[in-house]
Amino acid sequence: MTSPVIFLHGIGAGADGYQWLQPLVPDSEALDMPGFGEEPWRRPATWETLADWLHGKLAGKPPAILFGHSFGGMLALEMAIRHPDDVAGIVNCASTPAFGGRDDSFKQQFLKARLDPLDKGKTMLDVGRGSAAMAAPGTDPDRLEAFAQSMGRVPQAVFRDILECLTTFNRRDDLGAVKIPVACISGAADQAAPAKTVKRMHDALPDSELTELDCGHLIPLEDPEACAAVIARLRQRLESAP
Repeated sequence: MTSPVIFLHGIGAGADGYQWLQPLVPDSEALDMPGFGEEPWRRPATWETLADWLHGKLAGKPPAILFGHSFGGMLALEMAIRHPDDVAGIVNCASTPAFGGRDDSFKQQFLKARLDPLDKGKTMLDVGRGSAAMAAPGTDPDRLEAFAQSMGRVPQAVFRDILECLTTFNRRDDLGAVKIPVACISGAADQAAPAKTVKRMHDALPDSELTELDCGHLIPLEDPEACAAVIARLRQRLESAP
């Protein structure tokens, strides 16, 4: 049986951030997380409530391959731990097993850097255009503008909520419990999820492969063809398993 592929986006653009990748992947669906697109917001966001929301979305479907970008990759790991029967495999793209800081000062600096522009009157579209700079130089400017426009449609309150949720993530010590196949994708120029951090996660996972691409942080729009190839390999492996 072919596992469906569910795309989970990051904290910026919603499901439409997968508009270049999803058409390359048969039997796939890109979901808007709560508060994005038309999906009702369930405040405050927590990893437990997000995993339960996704569990409800997957009810009645065969175990899925979860392709998670950035925050979405964290949610995919959370699902593999909380609801393992829902998940056949994971593609963890430009994501890490824990929020980067080990002390509260890092968290406060992180939130300040991302929220100060809004507090000073910038719009979510302004923030989106700034976030587009996380892509590697030479990325298609039309794709970056589409990403920024998608981020511009995210309500500020939702963005603030999802950022707070992000800073609470830590499954670094639980990776050994993720027994399903995981395909990790890193970007050589990614500063948000550095390739060396993704490599350490790959090394700690029981069943993992690693692909490093010449990309920044916005890998699904920078190189959708390479992402589709990783998905196809994982799918083939799952289909050929006894």
